[in-house]
Order: sequence, then structure tokens, then C-alpha cells
Amino acid sequence: MPFDPTLRQIIASLRSSSEWDQQLDLRLLQSLWPQLVGQSLADETSAVAIDGTRVVIRVPDPTWKRQLLSIRPWLIRRINEPWPNGWITDIGFIYENKRS
Repeated sequence: MPFDPTLRQIIASLRSSSEWDQQLDLRLLQSLWPQLVGQSLADETSAVAIDGTRVVIRVPDPTWKRQLLSIRPWLIRRINEPWPNGWITDIGFIYENKRS
């Protein structure tokens, strides 16, 4: 489902503030994660960092990484949806079972 253009405008306005930083981008991405990738994927993964144009996603094991690499273009497109000028171009992965 496409992102609401009004919400995208609000995010753009907030991001233009001198107080906005990459940590706030991460917090926003984390808040929207289930909506962007779907609840079942969000139950197993999470965005844990943004480093420039790269998002780092926590996955429970290498199998999840392989699966997400196969849908990488879709993931990047979805991750960029809330921002009027999507800047994320890469995804990195870390392995960590959040049930541990």
C-alpha cells in the first residue's frame, strides 16, 4: 500500500529542521517497520542502524539474510516509502536472534 502523501510531506518538513538527524530517521523507520514490511517479517527482523545510505537489519540467522537478499529491491523501495526523497540504497545484515 502506498504511503500517504500528507504523511510524506510532514516527514519532509520535520527532516528539514536543524534538529533532525539520522537517529531520528532510524527511530521513524523502526516505528514504521511493521507497516512497511508486514507484521510477519517485522516479527523476525528489525532495522537497527542507518549508516549514510545503508540500513542495517537484524535477522535471526543466515537463512533469513539469503531470503531478504532475494527481495532486496522491494525492501529498499519499501524502506524509502515514508521519505519524499528516498536515500537508502543498500542493506546490511547482522545475525542476532531476538528471542535469546
